Amino acid sequence: MSFIIVVDDSSLSRNALTHLLEAEGHKVICLGVSVGAADLIVEAEPDLLLLDVVLPRISGLELLRDLKARAAMATMPVIMVTGRTGAEDVSEALGAGAFDYIRKPFEAIEVAARVKSALRTREYMLRLVYLSERDGLTGILNHATILRELDREIAAPSSPGSPLAVVMCDIDFFKMINDEHGHQAGDAVLAGLGKLLSESLGATGQAGRYGGEEFCVYLRGFDRAMAARWAETLRGVIEKRRWVAGESPISCTMSFGVAWTEGAQKTGSRELLAEADRRLYAAKAEGRNRVVSEG
Repeated sequence: MSFIIVVDDSSLSRNALTHLLEAEGHKVICLGVSVGAADLIVEAEPDLLLLDVVLPRISGLELLRDLKARAAMATMPVIMVTGRTGAEDVSEALGAGAFDYIRKPFEAIEVAARVKSALRTREYMLRLVYLSERDGLTGILNHATILRELDREIAAPSSPGSPLAVVMCDIDFFKMINDEHGHQAGDAVLAGLGKLLSESLGATGQAGRYGGEEFCVYLRGFDRAMAARWAETLRGVIEKRRWVAGESPISCTMSFGVAWTEGAQKTGSRELLAEADRRLYAAKAEGRNRVVSEG
């Protein structure tokens, strides 16, 4: 079931579109005014917007341009509902970011077809966005995306004193795994560790492949001690895990470096990553298969 918002000042149009869309199995919310609609739409995060061109005070095209200027609305298709079907009118709407348009008075079969096409395109776009943000082997966030998400997390408003931890972790002697078992086995270990990292986080944070056999994790609301305990628990699980790749089970260990900051501090992502990375290298120097969160 898709969620669709209809913005139209005509109650007849709103009722007719609601009836048609609900008959197709969609959830529909209607707005009769355009003033303040942009913020409501962004907050509601609909799958599709049906927008009347002619609206009082703020026109449909003005509202469309406002929405398309917001990053959160990049993948939301907008279908303009209009009685103006001249080439210039259609060109202006499409140029402003509309996906399609429906003529007034509309017909049920046309509404259903154009809505179906718009929702199919949105699904395809979301899939492309998902793939562009993921590491192809492990399925977790790729290097660029984990850094972007960490920056967003640091910049996001938080309660005073709310901590944020960053953990850098690296597979010990990964080259030996590739040399002894082959690169396919190494890939299987990387993929398994990516899945394990993701499952260990839940909604507390994000994990990304930083590069090669190195991973980056951030943990919301975790101070140094909490993040160190999380990393130590994961370290123990990995140490006991046996990865199946070919005929021989493969074991490995990981080293961890932990850094953290309070929400009231202005520590940037580069500083946090550098500190976590420095402690990761300290863990390697101290013998590997350990967590370093101080010093």
